[in-house]
This record gives sequence, structure tokens and C-alpha cells, in this order.
Amino acid sequence: MEHGDTCANFYPLFWIAGEDVGLLFPIFTATTCVLFARWDALGYMAAVERYKVNRSVLLVDNAVELMDHPRACEFNLTSLETTGVSSFVKKLKPDYRARWRELTGATMFELSYGMTETHTCDSFTRGLQGEDFDLSLQPILCGLPVPGTEFKICDFETHVLLALDQEGEICVRSPSTLKSYWQRPDATDESLVNGWLRTGDIGVIDSLGLLHFLGRRKEMLKIKGMSVFPAEIEALLGRHPAIIGSGVIGRPDAERGQVPVAFVCLHPEKAAELSADDIAAWCKDTMATYKLPEIRIIKALPMTATGKVKKGELEELL
Repeated sequence: MEHGDTCANFYPLFWIAGEDVGLLFPIFTATTCVLFARWDALGYMAAVERYKVNRSVLLVDNAVELMDHPRACEFNLTSLETTGVSSFVKKLKPDYRARWRELTGATMFELSYGMTETHTCDSFTRGLQGEDFDLSLQPILCGLPVPGTEFKICDFETHVLLALDQEGEICVRSPSTLKSYWQRPDATDESLVNGWLRTGDIGVIDSLGLLHFLGRRKEMLKIKGMSVFPAEIEALLGRHPAIIGSGVIGRPDAERGQVPVAFVCLHPEKAAELSADDIAAWCKDTMATYKLPEIRIIKALPMTATGKVKKGELEELL
């Protein structure tokens, strides 16, 4: 954000992202902020047109809802200059980017890697969107560290620094990292090591120095000794033109240890045309054999208030 900009924020201010976009960033950049009590597609489009909003921060799900809205053509959204998004259920893909550019003129880009403990803005991807370069790489691309922030990938058990292209625990160090957990010295000692925060997230820094998020360690699956990350499978499924959302969990298997099971939601216009076998066949052409999930089509995914899939409820469906 820059002086004179206008942004819009519907994230609750008690979220770290809502605090940033709706409170802190506007204050220190002298930016006008249009605040919403909750997400409303029509209200958001009306606000963009009326207040000439030029900086937008959304979930991919929100952007798709706007593009699919029957009244989207009634609003002038061309004041938007940048649109940062976060891939939760729906994942950013070239089709969404092309449609958004046609509707608004702005380029949709993945925002950042971050968490509450680091004040959420630890990396950036802007400048990597030419010819969809960022979307051609291993998902989910988090980009480069912001100035003053450092990343490294370490072994979960030994904490030894790993080489480029090796998967391990994302560790981050920056001036905005927390100093301690409130009245939790045990958690503080476990998570903070020589100024580095052990995030518990699995990631990789590739040969270009770009950070990729692979998932939470507690969600990692072991399939015949191979590590499989539900977030990566979900990102790959998000590239299917008919899949609008997915959630991947593991189920026990006597032979393989675990098997990934993907619960997917299909676009209403495509639901009658595709079967689970059709999607499984597509997966065979897209994923490594050991990552191939069982496909289960459902009408809706159980969601948290923050827009994430309730994996516990998916386990109940098993």
C-alpha cells in the first residue's frame, strides 16, 4: 500500500491478516480503508466502484465468487490495480488469473507466507507473474523473503540446516517474530531457537531461492515410507478446471501405511459430466504414482470461520 491508496477489508480485525489489512497498514501508509463487518460479494463490488478501491486482498474463493456472480458485469471494478489472494480451498491457477484480469485489469497474485507468530507478512511473490511463471512451479509458491526476514529449511529432528531443494521444517527469523508465548515458557523454548522460529510447517527452498509451502507436519502422510503433503495434492487438484475445492486426509492402509483420500467439490455445471474415476484418471497424468489419492465427490466441504477445511469432519466421513 502507498499514500493515497484505497483498500477494502472484510477480514475480522481479531485475525492477524485483518489487523494488518484493516488497521495497521492503512495507518502507517495513510491509506483509506473501507471496512466491512463480513464478506458480501455485492457489497464488495459496490464499494470498489464507489470508493475507487485500488488495492484488494481476498481469498481465491472470494475472487471466484465475484467472477461467477450474475451481477458482476453491472459494476466497474477497473480501479483495482493489485489483487493479492490466499489459496485456502480454491487454489490460484492460470484460468482464475486470466478471468480476473479480464474483469478488472488487475493481476491476481499469491500474497505471502506468514503466521500470527511472525505477523504474517514474511514473503512476497510480486514480480514473478510474467507468463504465469509463479504458477508453473511446484505449489504452493510463497516467493522471496521481505527485507529483514530470513528463511531456512532444517531437519525436524536434528535441526541441521538442509540444502536447497530438500524438504524440511520452515524456520524464520525477523524483527517481527514473537518474543515469547504468553505464560508458556515450555512452548517458547520449543519454538524459538537462537532467534529462529520453528514454524512446524514443511517447506522447501528451491534452487532459485524461492520458498514453497508444502503443509503442516502434523498433516503429513507416510505412504510406503514416502512423505506426502495434503496441501500439495490439494494445490494440484486445484488446477483441474472442474474442481472448485478439495480437502485431503489420510486413511490407514495395511500395505501402504496410509492412503490419501481427496474430498472434492465440482463446479455445478461440470458435476453431472464427471465421475470420481474421471478425476482419478486426470490425477494419474498429473501426480507421482505414490501421491495418487482416492477421489470422493461431495457437494460441500466443511469449513472453519477462517476459510479452512475442517479436516476432522472429513475424517468422520471416512
